[in-house]
Amino acid sequence: MPKRGLGIDVDTAARERVAWTFDRFERVYVSFSGGKDSTVLLHLAADEARRRGRKLGVLNVHLEGQYWHTIRLIEGCFKLHADVIEPHWVCLPIALRNAVSVYQPKWMCWDPAMREAWIREPPEDAITDPAFFFPWFGEGMEFEEFVPLFGEWYAPDKRCACLVGIRTDESLNRFRTIVKSKKETLDGKRWTSRVIADQYNVYPIYDWKTEDLWTWHAHNPS
Repeated sequence: MPKRGLGIDVDTAARERVAWTFDRFERVYVSFSGGKDSTVLLHLAADEARRRGRKLGVLNVHLEGQYWHTIRLIEGCFKLHADVIEPHWVCLPIALRNAVSVYQPKWMCWDPAMREAWIREPPEDAITDPAFFFPWFGEGMEFEEFVPLFGEWYAPDKRCACLVGIRTDESLNRFRTIVKSKKETLDGKRWTSRVIADQYNVYPIYDWKTEDLWTWHAHNPS
């Protein structure tokens, strides 16, 4: 499938997609890792939420082994957009794939039985009680299981959008996420994907290149 230009710059296109998302969804949140992609997306979404006088959910799943500078950036973004965001800094026992051992294919971050081995303590404002998300969260569930269920918890009985900062240039799999025909979209937008019920993923920066991201960060430091 050939790529076709839209005749506008990627920043304008992404802002239009974010605005459309706020038009079509009752609740909106950003899946925020603190990386270069999701940080741009958080800023764009917070700008739109502020313009509309709406709240924006932010989900960060802290996997315990985060870089210290990433944690500092997340803290800074939360403070910067404190007027419009509903932050959820999750530090819960989640099962993760382990690529460094053939004997232990998974490990669990924030494992309560291994507290003495934790890499660091959770941030002060983190969610550390599994009962917070009852009954959606179960100890040891995988990251890929928890994230879509968070949307159900965050917006029960409402249409909810999760803004995701993936880009087609990153991998063939992510390119396929956007272009594949066998998926449910909203309003025919290929940059949306139905997850479960009235929960959708929306990919506003899918067409950004790496140089677009760093140019944006250079002109809009976090």
